[in-house]
Amino acid sequence: LGGNAPFIVFDDADIDAAVEGALIAKYRNAGQTCVCVNRFYVQRGVYPQFAEKFVARVAALQVGNGFEPGVQIGPLINRKARDKVVELLDDALSKGAQV
Repeated sequence: LGGNAPFIVFDDADIDAAVEGALIAKYRNAGQTCVCVNRFYVQRGVYPQFAEKFVARVAALQVGNGFEPGVQIGPLINRKARDKVVELLDDALSKGAQV
């Protein structure tokens, strides 16, 4: 998939284990590694459960100064990375996404 790092969840998956694995695969080093997940493929039969649990776990991640105790997601590596995230957010919002 050309570096698009898929994460695949089949109908017979242990959903809790899949969610934990997805969190690690997506958010390692604040998602700033070349192997972090960029695409999730989840079979329809488990999609609702996976999505609900994954969203809840992501919402619970502590974002902030990476040197502070309890922080799980630190800052982006540099201004260029920040600008790219802002660009992606602006694009998504212009297409109807909600934050």
